[in-house]
Amino acid sequence: MGASEFEDHSWEAFCEATASRGPLEYFHSAMEYVNGNVGAGRLAIDVGSGGGADARDLLSRGWRVFALDAEPASRRFLEERTPQSVRERLEIATGSFHTIALPPADLVYAQFSLPFAGDDFDAAVTNVLASVVPGGGFVGQFFGANDDWASDPHVASVDRRWIEQTFSDFSELEIDERDHDGPYGADSVNKHWHFFHIRARR
Repeated sequence: MGASEFEDHSWEAFCEATASRGPLEYFHSAMEYVNGNVGAGRLAIDVGSGGGADARDLLSRGWRVFALDAEPASRRFLEERTPQSVRERLEIATGSFHTIALPPADLVYAQFSLPFAGDDFDAAVTNVLASVVPGGGFVGQFFGANDDWASDPHVASVDRRWIEQTFSDFSELEIDERDHDGPYGADSVNKHWHFFHIRARR
């Protein structure tokens, strides 16, 4: 499936398909990086919260969560599946990554979301990174030039130099570059992946 197919109603289908899944390896990497099991008193921003699986897991670990997605249906999926007992620690926002005012955060988690900001990619990255407080962390992924989706005009791709420049004001930066064939989606369609898994601390 090409990235351009994730438009309009297709994003709602994506949210629905991922609403009941558990967190992926990237989420566990983020929790390891920021000692995520100790969430009490800390705020995490879930950029591109989709079906809400990661936001709900953050809530279960005691975090306060600001869940952001451009797809309006994301709010519904998250509200329907979030226990009432933790709802007071959840704030949901719908809108573009580059325009929504974000609160200061101890963790910004952006799982394969920022590359889909299209023409607003640079502004979205600037807005999101500005919310990371001193000592706070960012964990997310950016596509590289070899990814099957990199040729799509709606998808941004970067290189290692861009990453180093973008995170130059962070005190710590880990770049895990991955370039391989692998499955995608519920139907496990094969595609070529090329992305950078980033962990950074301000």
